[in-house]
Amino acid sequence: MHKINCTKFSSIKRARDSFSINMSIKKACLFLMYCLYSLVSNAQDVQFTQQYANRLYLNPAFTGLNHDWSVSFAHRNQWPALNGSFVTNQLTADFSIPGQKGAAGLILQQDRAGIGGLRKLHAALSYGYHTTFTKKWAIAAGLQASITSLALSYDNLVFGDQLSDNGMVAVTSAEINSFEPTNYLSVSVGGLAFTDQFWIGLTAAQLNKPSYGFGQNTKLPIQFTANTGYKFYARSYVKQGKLFELSFSPAVTYTRQENFSRTDIGLYTILTPLTLGFVYKGVPVSDLEQDQTLALIAGLQLEQFKVGFSHDVGISGFSRQAGGANEISLIFERLDVNKLFPSRLKYKNIKHIICPAF
Repeated sequence: MHKINCTKFSSIKRARDSFSINMSIKKACLFLMYCLYSLVSNAQDVQFTQQYANRLYLNPAFTGLNHDWSVSFAHRNQWPALNGSFVTNQLTADFSIPGQKGAAGLILQQDRAGIGGLRKLHAALSYGYHTTFTKKWAIAAGLQASITSLALSYDNLVFGDQLSDNGMVAVTSAEINSFEPTNYLSVSVGGLAFTDQFWIGLTAAQLNKPSYGFGQNTKLPIQFTANTGYKFYARSYVKQGKLFELSFSPAVTYTRQENFSRTDIGLYTILTPLTLGFVYKGVPVSDLEQDQTLALIAGLQLEQFKVGFSHDVGISGFSRQAGGANEISLIFERLDVNKLFPSRLKYKNIKHIICPAF
């Protein structure tokens, strides 16, 4: 009979377990690198499903439109099926300058990406100017300056030299943290033109092409965003200074940043005070493969309060396996009825943009 060499067997088992652990670590690191690359290159900025609930982020020309002041909060959880999803929290505020055609706004935003702890802090100041152009058309222009900080946290990462044969994990690692936080300034401009049923807007973000990155810096390309839509009224009437309506608004948003482009189409239905809609994000208009999602939107709009919820269902690409996205918006605003529905109340000056609330 052959005797079993327990020492040799134990060594082989430890080597096999160590190899398995190292492979798991390598896979996790590769996934982290993919997430970093995706976020820092093509997806530097979060893309909200409820883009009209986050108007200051979409286009600085929206600053101060339709209200005296507004405060809003948005929460987005993207790819929730992952162990460490991409979470965005955003707080915005804007107010119209009394007696003037201008308005000022503020954006505070935090992004947390994946288990690796890529964190982004973003603060922006915006100024908007709006006026009537003709009896039918109104225009708005906006300027935004922002500062962004990117940092990578090592708190959730475990390296090979922290693992031991007895299964214990050391607190510290000899790995060198070479990813120092990076900060950059950026400038964006935007414009809007609209009537009592149509709107079109254009935004150019990162006009100064700021440098960013960990270790090796690169230029952030200019991002162009165009959005347009039209509102069809099936029924509308004003009662006690309030507008009640049944309307349908098809809308299109096109985004391009260097070699990346995406087209989103949506349809919003308003049955006061409810808003229901859907957005097909990533319409396949080119041969390039990209994520495609179908987003469902539901919103409730009261006098000074709005709440919206949306859910993205992945159709193809990474979002199909990662779980799409969920988004919540809360908005408090003070309205001026005479500014809100001028065309319906027979005022000559058009000051209200009729794009969806969410």
